[in-house]
Amino acid sequence: MNVTITNPINLILLILGTYLGIKLTSFLINKSATKSSKNKYLGILVFSQTLPILLGCLYRFDCLGYFSHLIGWQTLFHFLIGPLAYFYVRTCTQKGFQFRPILWLHFLPFLMDVCYNIPFFIMSGSEKLAFYEEFVQNGKLYSPPIFNLIKSIHGLAYFGLSLHLIQQYRKHLPNAASSIDKGFHRWLLFFIFIVTFPILASIFYVSTDYDRSYTILTWLIGVVTFFISMDTVILLKPELFQTFPHQMLLPESTEVQKQKYENSKLQEDKKDQYLRKLKAFVELEKPFQTPDLTLAQLSEKVKIPAHYLSQVINEKLDTNFLDFINGYRVKAAQEMLVDPKLDHYTIISTAYEAGFSAKSTFYAVFKKHTGMTPSQYRKQAKIAA
Repeated sequence: MNVTITNPINLILLILGTYLGIKLTSFLINKSATKSSKNKYLGILVFSQTLPILLGCLYRFDCLGYFSHLIGWQTLFHFLIGPLAYFYVRTCTQKGFQFRPILWLHFLPFLMDVCYNIPFFIMSGSEKLAFYEEFVQNGKLYSPPIFNLIKSIHGLAYFGLSLHLIQQYRKHLPNAASSIDKGFHRWLLFFIFIVTFPILASIFYVSTDYDRSYTILTWLIGVVTFFISMDTVILLKPELFQTFPHQMLLPESTEVQKQKYENSKLQEDKKDQYLRKLKAFVELEKPFQTPDLTLAQLSEKVKIPAHYLSQVINEKLDTNFLDFINGYRVKAAQEMLVDPKLDHYTIISTAYEAGFSAKSTFYAVFKKHTGMTPSQYRKQAKIAA
């Protein structure tokens, strides 16, 4: 057994990382319940992080010589991590996003790196193994350190793009739905930051003379933490790996272009007309009592185009769709809390009747609008009576 690659802690991380990486890759790419383009991007990304751990595990148990043709590929995947993460975020947040031929340009650095490393790939297995042993024992990389630094910076640039897209999605949600599951947005943020961690470890490794063993340990901890977190999320909240709710329209979609053109033509008198129509409909029909009401659903019911409806709420009421609907829900809850006929209603029953889908959301929104909790409001109303 080869003991030069790792101490016992690293060995545990190698074995655990290899197991989880293979398990997650198989789940994301092959499992029928999760077959979608976004999960395949994620599956390939997970595999790109698994391969270097797998090679280390094989080397540790003197088996790498049987798979020497894999040596070298683990360094090429650095140019894939950024684009794959970015495409994963796009498919999660943008409605109708599809991979088009032009997007292959994002993988041009990867293809250039493959071409650059062809002389290494045509080496014999024993020569590749010798390079790997040199890396393990002395930290000597296959390519100049500056190349690896460029790969890491390339990945960070894509994570910046992904973070910007996630922030757009977060801002979009209150204007699209009246009930928001923050778990989807938080998962994307967590995903970006946890995948960035191994990249930062790589930059630290190639740009300093710090002890290589500690840098490799840091990288392993980052990758294995990512795998454990993803495995846990799949068990506790599998819907994150299915369809993301309330996705944004693609910037280049005809609907978005039409909205930009039409919005400029909406006159003030028309806005006032739409606002009166909207308020009358909401007060009479009480659509806010539907917990998962969306802007599109309300648009269809009130017969006002969704982009006009959003514009009117934003500009005439200086609020977003979420706060607009929650305002009516709080008002309905206030009326029920002080109604003597409804004294037998619990606080949570009142919340559900008003259209809230969760107790925690109800308490937070009610206090935001009234400055007190539902219990305090009910008690105060009784004292005043």
